[in-house]
Amino acid sequence: TRLVDDLLDVGRITAGKIALDLQPVALGELVHDAVEMVAPLVEQRGHALALALPHEPAVVSGDRARLLQVVSNLLNNAARYTPPGGRIHVELRILGTSAEISVRDNGPGIPSHQLKDIFNIFVQGEHNSESGGLGLGLSLVQQLVTLHRGAVSAFSTGQAGEGSEFVVRLPLLRTPPNADRTAAPPA
Repeated sequence: TRLVDDLLDVGRITAGKIALDLQPVALGELVHDAVEMVAPLVEQRGHALALALPHEPAVVSGDRARLLQVVSNLLNNAARYTPPGGRIHVELRILGTSAEISVRDNGPGIPSHQLKDIFNIFVQGEHNSESGGLGLGLSLVQQLVTLHRGAVSAFSTGQAGEGSEFVVRLPLLRTPPNADRTAAPPA
């Protein structure tokens, strides 16, 4: 069902038929929810998962369901591609006017010749025997992040045990500096 849903989503995005329900989204809560969603797979595979969140809130304008889909997809990939007993690190950072969500693992990594194509539809890593996917997830991640005016990048040395890192960058939602929330609206 998930594969069919992903394929339909990719088709909708490609055809320009997807509408985002943009609302303020607290990324710390969203990342925490995504971690909870993949917790059963992480536990089943015996992974150690570390989560690092900033002290200040990171709020973006986004479709919460679609952003949750992005982060949970990256976490699912990390859990599936990392050998049992591996490590997964999830971090939310605030960098100026942007928020970054990093998902890093110590799995087999991505060979350098595949990095440039990893977000293309139907592209899969070489270590996909246990993944069961069709190569839709990362393409869907990239397209959804782009719709949110963000960017996603993949990093890997391609060396076993050094894993890979996916970084999603989204523009922060800022309140105008002169906005006074306690002032009464004009008559």
